[in-house]
Amino acid sequence: MKSPSSTLLALCVLSLAAQGQETPASTPPAQPTGLTWKDLIGDPSRLKFYGFLRLDLQYDDSRANNAQTIGWILSEDPTAPSGGANPVGANGRNNENFNMHPRLTRFGVDLDGGVVQSLAGAKLTGKVEVDFFNSGLAGQSESREALRMRHAWLKLTWGDLSLLAGQTNDLISPLFPVVNADLVMWGAGNLGDRRPQMRIDWAKPMGESKLLLQAMAGLTGADDNQNLDANGSLFRDGDTSGRPTLQARAAFAFPMAGGKAEVGVWGHQAWEQTDTPIGTSATTDFESDAWGFDASLPIYQDRVALKGEAWQGRNLDDVRGGIFQGINTTTGEEIDSTGGFVELGVKTTEHNTLYAGYSNDNPEAGDVANGGRANNRIAYLASRWNYKPVSFGLEYLYWTTKYVGFDEGTDNRIVAFIAYNF
Repeated sequence: MKSPSSTLLALCVLSLAAQGQETPASTPPAQPTGLTWKDLIGDPSRLKFYGFLRLDLQYDDSRANNAQTIGWILSEDPTAPSGGANPVGANGRNNENFNMHPRLTRFGVDLDGGVVQSLAGAKLTGKVEVDFFNSGLAGQSESREALRMRHAWLKLTWGDLSLLAGQTNDLISPLFPVVNADLVMWGAGNLGDRRPQMRIDWAKPMGESKLLLQAMAGLTGADDNQNLDANGSLFRDGDTSGRPTLQARAAFAFPMAGGKAEVGVWGHQAWEQTDTPIGTSATTDFESDAWGFDASLPIYQDRVALKGEAWQGRNLDDVRGGIFQGINTTTGEEIDSTGGFVELGVKTTEHNTLYAGYSNDNPEAGDVANGGRANNRIAYLASRWNYKPVSFGLEYLYWTTKYVGFDEGTDNRIVAFIAYNF
């Protein structure tokens, strides 16, 4: 017969052993009441925030069409039409301009929606990105910048194939010069913008290389908002054509000089229609088309690289070509234009990279009305210093804009910025 003391000892050992056992997996943990992160990020969705805080300082020794979003330089001919002239002042100097703004400050969210098994196992991702470049309501002060939506899209991916729906960059002209971040050289050699669209991508790995085929249908008039016949603000000429903007691109990425190279060719087609004839041609139907190529080439490891684009087309103001001129409203004819840019980058130290480039947009002078812009050419130098998460930049642009029937305008532009990237 066991003593009372030995029985009590056995009961204590059994109690301690029971306390050491793990909670069964089938028993869910208690849920906190009220708002939780799970309410904001529904499983399996996840969010990742990114962006930067940035201040730009800009100096021009001649006036451009806009002190911030510079697209061309005003003519220095005193007889140029009102609003387009930049004559030399009485002191013998051009009209200078200094500006600073934080409008490029950006905030974005990348979304990972996990796998949607009911859609054949599609991988779901998305993006929402805004900055502060809208001017807001008319008459607002400079300290009241308004939000601007840059990107808002979702994407479904099945292996090599993906479908994107929402607003993002044009498929054509995928590269950007390093300078003039306010307008990324649109109207001055670089094509493309952002627009609502449906896009299909097929990316096929081929060893260390990759073949990429892309096609897109988007909203015509998303950027130029064109309504030549003034038939109401809700009836843009692209909308009334009854057809979307179509774009396609084929590219090949491959190893080169210790880095990754990519070359691509692309095309663009869109239509516009007015209710009443425009100009002396009595035309109501207009077409926009372009073709071009892009290349990103590492020259020496990650220290020297070359990139550029070249293109030609007509009626390109909705994709930021022709120095923002698409149709001659006097003759009713589309304006032909050619252009592109080339840029060399050299990494000089761990923290510094130097750039030199040239960009040009050259509308056909015979297609442009008197007083219209006939050529935009820019030679530039730039330097970037990256001390993560802080970066600094300095740019110099020598910018010349030619006109039909009037003297050209030239500008020496200096830009500096500081940014905190997160």
